[in-house]
Amino acid sequence: ALNVLPERRVLSPSTTSAAADAISNFSLYDLLNKCRCPMGKRMLFRWLKQPLLDTVEIGRRHDVVEAFVNNPEVRDALRGTHLRALPDIHRITRRIERRRANLADLCKLYQASAALPYIAGAVSQVDTCHSLALRDMYTDKLIKLSDNDHLGKYEALIEAAIDLNKIPEEYVIDASYDLDLEILQKRKDAVNEDLQKAFQDAADDLRMQAGKALKLESNNMYGWYLRLTKKDETTVRRQLSASYQILEAKKDGTKFTNKRLHSLSSKCMELDKAYECQQRVLVDRVVDVAASFVDVFLEVSNLCAEIDVLASFAEVAVSAPLPFTRPSVHPKQLNADSIREEIILKDSRHPCMELQHGVQFVSNTCTLQRGKSWFQLITGPNMGGKSTFIRQVGICVLMAQVGSFVPCAEAKITVRDAIYARVGAGDSQLRGISTFMAEMLETTAIIKAATPSSLIIIDELGRGTSTYDGFGVAWAISEYIMRNVKAPCLFATHFHELTALQGPLGVTNYHVDAEIDERSGKLTMLYCVSPGVSDQSFGIECAEYAKFPEQVIKNAREKALEVEDFSAKATAFAASNNTCLEASLLGMKRSLSDHRLRDTAGRSVVSQTLTATLFLDNFCTVHLDKLSKEDIFHHTKRMKKELALVAR
Repeated sequence: ALNVLPERRVLSPSTTSAAADAISNFSLYDLLNKCRCPMGKRMLFRWLKQPLLDTVEIGRRHDVVEAFVNNPEVRDALRGTHLRALPDIHRITRRIERRRANLADLCKLYQASAALPYIAGAVSQVDTCHSLALRDMYTDKLIKLSDNDHLGKYEALIEAAIDLNKIPEEYVIDASYDLDLEILQKRKDAVNEDLQKAFQDAADDLRMQAGKALKLESNNMYGWYLRLTKKDETTVRRQLSASYQILEAKKDGTKFTNKRLHSLSSKCMELDKAYECQQRVLVDRVVDVAASFVDVFLEVSNLCAEIDVLASFAEVAVSAPLPFTRPSVHPKQLNADSIREEIILKDSRHPCMELQHGVQFVSNTCTLQRGKSWFQLITGPNMGGKSTFIRQVGICVLMAQVGSFVPCAEAKITVRDAIYARVGAGDSQLRGISTFMAEMLETTAIIKAATPSSLIIIDELGRGTSTYDGFGVAWAISEYIMRNVKAPCLFATHFHELTALQGPLGVTNYHVDAEIDERSGKLTMLYCVSPGVSDQSFGIECAEYAKFPEQVIKNAREKALEVEDFSAKATAFAASNNTCLEASLLGMKRSLSDHRLRDTAGRSVVSQTLTATLFLDNFCTVHLDKLSKEDIFHHTKRMKKELALVAR
C-alpha cells in the first residue's frame, strides 16, 4: 500500500527496458537503492521488510549516515571505487559452503580480501564526531579480518595453489603446488617440445614454411595433426600420398599426419587427461580448505553491505531536491500519570513523488500526539492529496526506523512496532473476493494485529457498499481503533459525518485545501493540509477535469442538487423534533433507500425524490405535540405503508 518494494510484473516482449525501469522507479526501494555491490542491495531489501525497534541501533545507523553526508570525499571514494569492485561475496561463500565453487570464485574472493584494507582506510578518513564509532564498527573489524591470522592465510593459499599469471585467460592449479601435478607438467612440456620438432621436420620435408603455409592444429577427433590449404596441397600431393596419412580433405584444406606425429599426439592426449584429472582432485582439495574461511567471509560480506547501504542513504539524502534531515527517534516515555508518544513531521514530503519530472511538491506538517491528536481524520476533494499525505507519513516513519534520513525539515518519532496501511482498491476474482470484501479482510487483519505502538493508515474505508452501511462500518472501526487498539491513526475519508468523532486519546480534523474560480467554476487543488473539516468532496469537478461530456456533468449537478434538497429537508425535520422522532426518521430514510435499490419499474430518481419530499412535507404537518408516543408510532407506521404503496 505504501509502495515500499518494487512490484513483480510480467512484462510483454514488446516492453522496452526503459519502460520496465519506469514501472519500478517510484518504489521506496528503488529510491534508496544507490548501492554499489550485490550484498548491499539485498541487505537494503531486508532492512525495508524488517525495520528496527531498538532506538540505540537506529541512532547508530543515523550516526554513520551523518558521517558520510558530512564527508563527501570518503563517500565518493567508497561508492565510486572500492565498493563497486567487490564481487558477490555472500553468494560465492555459499557456493563454497556447498562445495560448488570453482577457481574463478576463489580468485574473486581473493580480490575482495585484497580490497578490505583500502575500504578500512577510506572509512578511517571520516573526520566527524562519529570517527571513533566508525572505527569500532568498521575500520578495526575490517583490519582484523584481513590480517595474517584470518584472510591473510586465505590469500597465501590462493597465491600458492592457483597460477595467477594465467588469469583471466584460464584458472588452473599451479604445477608447483603438487608433486604429481608437477611431474605431469614436465612430461607434458617434453612431449610438446617433441611435437614442435616433428612439426618442423615435416615442414622441412615438404619444403613448406612452418606456421604459415603449414599449420600444426588439434581437435578432439584427431588430436594433433598438420593442415595445408587446398592451393598448397596440390604442390605436394604426391609426397603426401607416399609418406603421410590423409585424415580429411575439404575446401578449407587437407588434414594429415605421420607415424611420429600420431604417436606424440596419443601421448599428449593421455597426459592431458591425467593432468586434468589431477587438477580436479586438487581443485576439490583447495575448495575444502577455502571452506574453513566461510564464517570470516560472511562477516566481511555483512560489514561491506552495511557500509554500502548507509553510504547509499547518505547519497540519497544529499541528492534529493531538498536535502533530507536526520530524524529524532526515541522510545515510548512513561511518565508518572501518562505515556508520552508523538510523531511530528515538520514540512514532510513524499520522497518518491517529489522526484517526478516537473513536480513542485507541497510539503505538509503532521503532528500526532497522544492525548491531543492521536486519531486524525483527513477530508477534502478527490485528487487533493489526502492519500499522498497519509502515505508519506508512513514512509517517513519507515525510513527513520531503517536508519535513513527523512524528507522533512524536522522529525520527532516515537518508535513504532509496525505500520499497517489500508490504501487503494483491489479484488481477487480467482479467489472469489470482491473489492469491498478485500477491503474488509485487510481492515480486519489490521485491527486484530495492531498494538498501541503501531501506526495505522486507512484510506477511503467503507466506500464499496451502500452509503449507510459504509458509514456505519467506518464509524465503528474508527471508534474501535480509538478505544481498543489505541494506536495513532491517519484516516482519510469522504464521510464528512465522521468528523463528529470523539475519543479519549484525542481526535483532530484536517482537510486538504482547494479553490473554485467563481467565474469559470474550475477547481484548483492547493495540496495543503490544514486544520478543520471540508464539507465537500468536489467529485463532479474531478469528473469535469477528466473531460466527461458536458451533458453528463450537467446532469450530475442536477441530480446532486435534488439529493441535497432531500437531505436538507430531512435534516431540518430531525432538528425540529425529539430524539425518538429522529430515530423514526432515520428508519424511514433507510426504508426509502431500500425501496430505491429494489426498484424494478424503471422509475427515475427524480420521481422517487419528489415522492419522498411529499412524504416528509405531510409528516411535518402532523401535530406531534398533541400526540402521545404510542400515537406517533402508529401514525408513522401507517404513513410508511402508504409510502410503500405509492412506491409500487
